[in-house]
Amino acid sequence: MKKEDLIAKGLTDEQAQIAVDAWNESIKAYVPKERFDEVNGKMKEANATIDTLKKNNTDNEELQKQVKEYKDKVADLEIKSANTLKEYALKDALKESGTVDTDYIIYKQGGLDKFTFDNDGKPVGIDDVLKPLKEAYPHLFKAENGGGYRPAGGGNPAANNPFAKESFNLTEQGKLLRDNPTQAMALAAAAGVTINQ
Repeated sequence: MKKEDLIAKGLTDEQAQIAVDAWNESIKAYVPKERFDEVNGKMKEANATIDTLKKNNTDNEELQKQVKEYKDKVADLEIKSANTLKEYALKDALKESGTVDTDYIIYKQGGLDKFTFDNDGKPVGIDDVLKPLKEAYPHLFKAENGGGYRPAGGGNPAANNPFAKESFNLTEQGKLLRDNPTQAMALAAAAGVTINQ
């Protein structure tokens, strides 16, 4: 827009100048089409990059989730492995202390967690734990004097009496009670144990 064209149309010099200044000012607010296309293209490229990053981040979250699951599984397996080693060490220590049925003693104490172990996984204080059990349940331990089994009625000791202290075995007692209750009652009586039915 030219000032001269406005004067030719009947505007005063001052009015024409105001119109030209207003026109020039309004043009500054507009962006040329080339510049608009350039900025718009960069904006589309940036949005595409953001979408790609979001997609890759989703995969990363899934990967991180899997890594956490595997770490948890490994930690769980390490705990189970350590507990298995502790259990075998405990059973060995119980056998050395004269325990006949190690599984029952562990059960009677409340499980593996009720025993104390050192840093190497070896049981500590087994004698202190077993002392009251030996007094309360002497049939769960081997005879300390080595005297062997003697039935209450005298005679030769039975080869395998699951009710006797020396050969105490709960599993065999259960089988015997189920399969031959009369023999079970006789063996229990010979070992000094009363069975209530």
